[in-house]
Amino acid sequence: MKLYTRLLAALLLLGLSSCSEKILNEIDTNPNQLNDAPLSTLLPQATVTTLFQTSGSITASGAGIMAELYTLTDVSSQVQSYIQIYGNGSWDGSYIALRNYAEVRQKAEAEQKWGYVAVADILSAYTLSMLVDLFGDVPYAQALKGAANRQPTFDKAQDLYPEMLRLLDSGIQNADKATVATQRPGKDDLIFGGNMALWKKTANGLKARLFNRLSNTDPSGTAQKALAAIDGSFAANETFAATFYTTIPANANPMANAQFNQSTVAVGNGIVAAMRSFLDDGEDVLADPRAAIWFTRIGGKVVPAPNGRASTDVTIAGTLYSKPQHLRERAAPQPLLTPVELKFIEAECQLRLGDRAKAYAAYETALRAALAQAAQFNPAAALSAAQINAYLARPKVLPGAATLTLEQIIAQKYIYFFVFQPIEAYNDLRRTAFLKTTDPDGTPKRIPVPDSERGRNASAPTIINERTMYEDIARLFWAKL
Repeated sequence: MKLYTRLLAALLLLGLSSCSEKILNEIDTNPNQLNDAPLSTLLPQATVTTLFQTSGSITASGAGIMAELYTLTDVSSQVQSYIQIYGNGSWDGSYIALRNYAEVRQKAEAEQKWGYVAVADILSAYTLSMLVDLFGDVPYAQALKGAANRQPTFDKAQDLYPEMLRLLDSGIQNADKATVATQRPGKDDLIFGGNMALWKKTANGLKARLFNRLSNTDPSGTAQKALAAIDGSFAANETFAATFYTTIPANANPMANAQFNQSTVAVGNGIVAAMRSFLDDGEDVLADPRAAIWFTRIGGKVVPAPNGRASTDVTIAGTLYSKPQHLRERAAPQPLLTPVELKFIEAECQLRLGDRAKAYAAYETALRAALAQAAQFNPAAALSAAQINAYLARPKVLPGAATLTLEQIIAQKYIYFFVFQPIEAYNDLRRTAFLKTTDPDGTPKRIPVPDSERGRNASAPTIINERTMYEDIARLFWAKL
């Protein structure tokens, strides 16, 4: 299986690294004409496209910069240009993945292979959610129709949330229909190997994430719906993640691979500020036991790069600024949705509903698990029970149920997201506005629609661009920031 996925990854890195006429032609292919490739080829190809182009190297570093987990340290590139370049790759890759999932769904329905339909539904919802939360309004209802419609209209972001939830419910229903092995994928399912129970739990977990994303639109209702979905999701030892990466570059974790290739990001002010907020005044960030695992040091100290005004430092270990250690591990797993995130969501939802005892219990469980998993990319550096307990004994870390705040829950969740989940950190930053950002340009509210789409589609909005993405007009419907 590793050789197979290595080949797919290499093909994607070669073929999808930038916008090209080949990509546009593939997007414009008539989806009503079935691809001759078998399901066992189509599904892993689409999955790897999502991992590499949507949630991996193409988008995640840009989201981490916007969330101030990372700082761009290649001053030959403006932050705006960097984000726009990354956005181009994510846009193209996401639509190629969505088209491939549509092909999987159509072919699998014709063959009554309901397990493939289920996976296509769930991964379509996941890919679409990444696209919508990064870009806002995007083409969907009229997209992927090939020559029948080369200029699809843009659907409103708020109108696509019900569609994502519909896809997830459809995935659950189709998973239940895959009652025999011949109806399910096997090793060609790179995530769960055809385990429909885990795909159903993933769908429920993604529903909880989406409901919680809408917390500002209906605080109580979304909390209740998210908690109900969590009940049907992961046990503590289950997770939605890519775990097949190796040290070979062609089959490596895409974010780590990107850092090895260019090393353009350093540790940002945001992550250091969030970690210090739980320490005593004046304490060094290394008093948080995760800091020694996560950050390289300059002269024995953690030196974050100033957001938006850093000097050039494109070395992997850092000469001027501390660099993220997890981005030096090519074989590291790539988490997409975890029980830790769901516990943090549970804590937030219980707090919104006024049950402080349940909120505090979920927060403590999430935090303890987050600390235990802080070195998943390098198990040899795992924190000891004594280190975890010493950190949890700090009054600012576990303040008691009566004084627990939303800001504390989100801050610890943001810290947890530092390791390979910067897109979710960026989403929470915008949704809650919990962190005072330091980039003098401000925090981008979304990624503008790529120039390639604006140039070929008259329906593409032009009001959001590299300048206006910092303004309130660019704020997403679910966001405070």
